[in-house]
Amino acid sequence: MKQHEIARLQPGEKRIHRGLGDGLILVVEPAQKGGGKSFVGRMRIKQGGLVKDVPVRLGVFGTGPDQLTLRQAKDKWLEIKVWAKTHNQDPRFFGCSENEHSDKTIMDAVEGFLASKDHLKPSTLTNYRRQLENQVLSVISPETPLSLLEWNRGGRQTVMALKASIEARESFDQAHRVQKVLSQCFDYAILKGWMSRDQNPAQLLKGEETRHIAKHHPTLTWDQVPKFLQKVSLNSCSGNIQVVLAVKFMLMSFLRAGCLVRLKWNWYDEDNEVIIVPGSTPGLKRTHKTDHIDHHIPVTKEMKALLSKAKALNGSEEFVFAPMRQSRYGHLDPESPNNYIKNLGYRNILRAHGWRSVPLTVGQESLKVSHEIIQRQMGHLIGDKVRKAYDNSLMLEERRDFLEKWCKLLVDNGLAI
Repeated sequence: MKQHEIARLQPGEKRIHRGLGDGLILVVEPAQKGGGKSFVGRMRIKQGGLVKDVPVRLGVFGTGPDQLTLRQAKDKWLEIKVWAKTHNQDPRFFGCSENEHSDKTIMDAVEGFLASKDHLKPSTLTNYRRQLENQVLSVISPETPLSLLEWNRGGRQTVMALKASIEARESFDQAHRVQKVLSQCFDYAILKGWMSRDQNPAQLLKGEETRHIAKHHPTLTWDQVPKFLQKVSLNSCSGNIQVVLAVKFMLMSFLRAGCLVRLKWNWYDEDNEVIIVPGSTPGLKRTHKTDHIDHHIPVTKEMKALLSKAKALNGSEEFVFAPMRQSRYGHLDPESPNNYIKNLGYRNILRAHGWRSVPLTVGQESLKVSHEIIQRQMGHLIGDKVRKAYDNSLMLEERRDFLEKWCKLLVDNGLAI
């Protein structure tokens, strides 16, 4: 291929490889990943008694700063091959001084970093693993030496190209998250002495912004609430009774759906009229540093009436809201509340999580309750680190008073228990 042919080559649905001779390859990323073009050299070496092909990323195609023309890529690749053969070295170490050679790869950094985070919640650790394995190692070869990913050796350009390929899918938030976790991964490698200090190529710089635009969950204005409550009360979409009860309890307690469906009967203290949800319950959004803090739900007379109906159905079960059919969950599916809301005709108008903004807004404007009381009842931990560490107050009386007023307001506006 010639320079102008490379310039005209259009990306497709899959990654394209074009041989340019002597082990030099042109790589064109898929269109959905940005369609970037770069040069990679492949050379067969003997390592550990085995013969294998190793890839050497040379740079991005182009005529701008820090880019390579076809001629420059061929010259650079020839220089690397001659050096590797003359010194009997891995071509990926070209440009490194001898004491900078390391046999540690980005795969070693990923595996070591994940192993060091075994104290995190399983869901968080799973997200980290997926981001690193699916987003990073699918683009950057797992065998890439860490020394070649240092900032001063082009590692920054490699990471920025990776980020741009994710942003090309309009996954701006995901691109930002991947960069953050990759930065932590490289910090781990630096801590272990596998990379030089101050050479983290994924470091987020001051002023570096994400292109992500936050989209809040759709919610209702108070004027729209009575009609919605009427539809729930009439069960106009003929939903399963378990789901209807769960949604009504959600409207009164504004629990997140993930926590709502996991409520257990043995958390309900009937004598003191309170449900105590363990802080480690999924859906409360506690971190490993705060999951020892339980969440208290004062039970109003309206909640008590609803729980009585649920007990008649599921009193012998572990969970308050049992699954409707054979399920991978022992409780109601966390998606059930949102699916019910959609079936009522509120798709793209309201989500279960979006409902939480209704009591926070109306509670302050109409019921004249302080935002701190409402946020506590929403499960938020109030204050800075010092306050979270030392302030053990629950303010249950104030929260019970708020919930009693809130549940009465819902009933007065059409919610039938």
